Amino acid sequence: MSSYFKALKSLQDDIVSPAFHDLLRSAPDSLFIGSAFFALITQSFPLGIFTLAMAEFGMLNRALGGLIGSLHNNERSARPEICKAGIPSPYQISVVGQILGETAFPSGPIFFIGAVITYILSSTLNFQKELEELGNSEPEWKTRIPLSFTFSIVFLLLFLVYRVYYECDSVMVTLGSTLFGAIAGFLVYIVHVYLFGRDSINFLGIPLLADRAANGKPLYVCATNK
Repeated sequence: MSSYFKALKSLQDDIVSPAFHDLLRSAPDSLFIGSAFFALITQSFPLGIFTLAMAEFGMLNRALGGLIGSLHNNERSARPEICKAGIPSPYQISVVGQILGETAFPSGPIFFIGAVITYILSSTLNFQKELEELGNSEPEWKTRIPLSFTFSIVFLLLFLVYRVYYECDSVMVTLGSTLFGAIAGFLVYIVHVYLFGRDSINFLGIPLLADRAANGKPLYVCATNK
């Protein structure tokens, strides 16, 4: 039995734990680089605009950190290795980290993840009417918003608890960075809808509901397959 527990502990220490740390550390860069890559090879307009949004989140975080730094010292103190955002490698590659900058507040990774999740959830909620109409014939469409919110909140809480547990950020910095990130994500979402239209946030690729015909049936911007 002791050998069994040793094997489990070895599995946890050598495989599960390092993979878990690397997953959360690389989350910002994985989102940015992955979205940019797939936007390029698939020519996806929403993914391209989403990549632009993430770059804007980074610049907003740097601007906010610089503004706070002009009022008082805002330099980040030394942190454990597991707190540093980036794709784990001997060179510690981090595209997002270069954009975010290094400030004590707001915490770059938390600000970024909070903004990304807010942007995606706001975009999904924007298509509530379309999903309800599609759900009348295919009920599984109605689960998209609840599932999106559930998984997003779970991931966000996991990320925040991770940062606080390993003393990457204090509780107040975590909460404040999440709040400012959410505000930034929502503002960028509004600007993008205004500038690029609803097509720019249509991650689900669903037909846009335009109006209703005289017989009460929904009308869409694009034709649907029969």
